Amino acid sequence: MSAEATIALGRFELDMDRRVLTDDGDIVHIGSRAFDILAALASADGRLVTKDELMQVVWPDTVVEENNIQVHLSAVRKALGRDRDLIITIPGRGYQLVQRRREAAVADAPCTPASAMRGLPMQKIRLIGRDDDVKQAREMLDRTRVLTLTGAGGIGKTSLGIEVARGYAAAGAADVCFVELAASTDRATVLAALAESCGVSSAGSGGDAARIASALAGPRRLLVLDNAEQVIADVAAIVETLIATNDALRVLVTSREPLRIVPEAVFQVDPLDVPAADADDADILAHSAVRLFFSRANALRRTLGTRSAEIRVAGEICRRLDGIPLAIELAAARAATLGLDGVYRRLDDRLALLCGGHRTALPRHQTLRATFDWSFALLDRHARAVFRRLAMFGGLFTFDAMCAVVCDADLTIGGVIAAIDELVAKSLVAVEFDGPVAKYRLPESTRAYALEKLMAEGERQQIAARYARYLTACFDAGAAGSVRARIDDASALRQTLDDARSAFDWAFSPDGNPRLGIELAASLVGALLDGGTIDECGKRDDALAHCRSSGEAPFLPEVRRALGAVAYARAQARDGPDGVDASRFDAAHACFGEANDLARAQGAATRTLRATIAQARLLLADGRAHEAADTLRALAVHFDPALRARDVRRLFDLVATLPADP
Repeated sequence: MSAEATIALGRFELDMDRRVLTDDGDIVHIGSRAFDILAALASADGRLVTKDELMQVVWPDTVVEENNIQVHLSAVRKALGRDRDLIITIPGRGYQLVQRRREAAVADAPCTPASAMRGLPMQKIRLIGRDDDVKQAREMLDRTRVLTLTGAGGIGKTSLGIEVARGYAAAGAADVCFVELAASTDRATVLAALAESCGVSSAGSGGDAARIASALAGPRRLLVLDNAEQVIADVAAIVETLIATNDALRVLVTSREPLRIVPEAVFQVDPLDVPAADADDADILAHSAVRLFFSRANALRRTLGTRSAEIRVAGEICRRLDGIPLAIELAAARAATLGLDGVYRRLDDRLALLCGGHRTALPRHQTLRATFDWSFALLDRHARAVFRRLAMFGGLFTFDAMCAVVCDADLTIGGVIAAIDELVAKSLVAVEFDGPVAKYRLPESTRAYALEKLMAEGERQQIAARYARYLTACFDAGAAGSVRARIDDASALRQTLDDARSAFDWAFSPDGNPRLGIELAASLVGALLDGGTIDECGKRDDALAHCRSSGEAPFLPEVRRALGAVAYARAQARDGPDGVDASRFDAAHACFGEANDLARAQGAATRTLRATIAQARLLLADGRAHEAADTLRALAVHFDPALRARDVRRLFDLVATLPADP
């Protein structure tokens, strides 16, 4: 290798002594193998490096597959971002790094006069992970008169807008006029801010839209309106007037919701990409959210991200923060004093943890809670109610599920439709589509804030009870087929079981409702026996056992049936499929049998049906197919076919496929 201590690679520098790659002074984290590959290519001074040479340098004493080179090269290229073409592939031969001198790049850069960027703020920190977004937004702005950058609070709309506008001006495409609207409250203050930025006198009628339109006249003008959401209707009307009087004017808006005018195109600013839970170190470091985290943390204190443990904790922090840049920057600032582990362990209280942003930032960008407060204040009464009640959902949920939990006498389905439209438009709720079905989700940080609001409103107990009843209906074998169908899909079943855990924990908490917990536990029996998560049942034994003697008579069958599931689950979890504890199976049989007898004595047909089906499932799991069949035949004698059709048919079909008992 070359003896050079530092090698310039375009805007990057490779410090061979410290084994650090920097981008304009900021550390870019890549794995050790990826660094070795980049160092080998850089030290070759532009000549071709064969695959065999790379293998010898990077894995001198190890035999590895050739695709290992491709994996780590992919991480290098991802870290280089828009300069990924510095590394070229020579098919069948190897790789080459194309050197570009920093001085030449600076000399060739276009000079943008200050007059072409009136009021455009300087970026205080380098934008990370947005190269593709800048390019796409620029292309959209070339094709449309009005482009709105939308997204959740703290997602980086302003930073992206400034970068797009700066590139537009630097390319000579337009002169830029930047207008900050954060302090505007109505049409008059919007016009005043426009007039000041455009150099229009505020005397007399100088602040009206016509005077501003005249000031913006010219062949190449880009008007940037930043933070427009709190005056969105006024901004929409003014923008329509301005573009109607100036055919050459283009407008770039940043807002938490669109303008909703005819010529508008919308660019949704998404979170930074975060690594998967099982990603390796090189893959974690290649994700933009992690690169932002380490860039900010290292700027404040010391070098982080050189050890595997640090890399993995940082990846988990970024994933828990949903890739939101503001939250990641605030967490990075806390890591400088609390350490990575200290930040990670306090994420459950993230609204208190994530504060202390830049002193010069807008007040709503100095803490995570302030960012949410700003958005929440812009919601109407019904949207606020829906938002806080949605805190019950930990994952994806459908519109029907939402209505089951949030609707009441004051909030009808029509009100929910309007509210969810507003919440999605303001980027507080994410929506995705599974074929024709819309599914919604609250990001983790947003959900934490919604839960705070739910508790402050005094609705936690009421809404949690609705949620528990809804989940019970989902698992109830006697519920409508359309509800039951929701849990037939394996992934939906796993999510519903996750939701049920939190509902169950609430039910047996000091402020909960044990009776609802018993009903939920009993309705879960079938899913727990079939769904591959039966070990979870054992964790709930104490709560159910406590209710066994104190529960009201109508609930005793449910308690017995739930305890049967616990006994079976513990047998499976303790001994595994090859050594099931027979005593636990016997205990489960006894509980199910007792539940069946109690339900029959009470004349409770549905409870009897549930207990009998649960007992048949347990017999099948114990390899006693003939006894299961006999149990189901007895069921067929006692019940109307409409009551038992779905689950009984399913179990009969399963019995038919099993061999005879030995």
